[in-house]
Amino acid sequence: MPAQYKAPQRILCLYTGGTIGCAPSPLGLAPKAGILSPVITDLLAQQHNLGISLTLREYPEALDSSSMQPLDWLRIAQDIDAAYHQFDGFIILHGTDTLAWTAAALHWQLSQIDKPVVITGSQRPWLELGSDAPANFQLALEGVQSQRRAVMVAFSGLLLPGHAVKKLDADADAAFAAPNWQGEWPTIQAGNYQFYPLNPSLNILSVKLYPGCETWLASSINSQVFAGIAIETYGSGNIPDHFLLKSALKNAVQAGSLIINCSQCIRGQVRQGHYAAGSFLQEINALAADRLSVEAATTWLYTALAQKTDHDSLRKAWQTATHMV
Repeated sequence: MPAQYKAPQRILCLYTGGTIGCAPSPLGLAPKAGILSPVITDLLAQQHNLGISLTLREYPEALDSSSMQPLDWLRIAQDIDAAYHQFDGFIILHGTDTLAWTAAALHWQLSQIDKPVVITGSQRPWLELGSDAPANFQLALEGVQSQRRAVMVAFSGLLLPGHAVKKLDADADAAFAAPNWQGEWPTIQAGNYQFYPLNPSLNILSVKLYPGCETWLASSINSQVFAGIAIETYGSGNIPDHFLLKSALKNAVQAGSLIINCSQCIRGQVRQGHYAAGSFLQEINALAADRLSVEAATTWLYTALAQKTDHDSLRKAWQTATHMV
């Protein structure tokens, strides 16, 4: 008796740019159109029993990911949302430099997505001998064929949650990790998917403290109104005892800014008030990032502030977000 026919899984693959599709140019490696289609077709032909029907769409202007902007995060999410009912899963080919930022931005925008969204790229162009690109793409295919419903990053043998990923190595194939992730994937209930587009026009500040920055940072914060501020503090969420900086942060909150306190450490937890140096941020009602990265916090601000304006609702939403890590 013939085996029951099973329709192939429909996968949409979006090539946004990045090293994976680069070729040499007079100025160095640069994204080039048309490179990926034949090599992906060849890879799929060698594995004809995968049960995948893949559609590749190349963005007209492939971007080096160092040029990615919040508007690009929105565009990718919109493209996935628009094709949501036509495809069973999605692969995003992306440059590595800001891949973690895009992954986090997609995680927040594609809330409760019940289909796999896998982001990958490579450290060396696909056409370069010994490239890591084919293996990463193969891993992405495995990710979209899995039963996991989430935004994921596929890189160097690892499938990682998009909201917890960081780029930790500029050179090695194992460029990405989720160093502060506790190992639990978000629980997704089928049928609860909601698209929450971010607002790329929001005035968001994401900044890292360093000794000596206090005066100019205070001046910068006082010079304009920020909808949100993600500030990378020391250790478990501590800031210097500096009058101008504290005054600027307090003024920002009074003007309506939502502040998230992130740690510069890649592991560990923000615990506002554990030390006296962190108590001020607790006093002005800054949100503690817990174990979430600055990439996750910043992109959450772009997304959450596009949907809500009252701080009580935002605080409740943030509490839910921090429980994911």
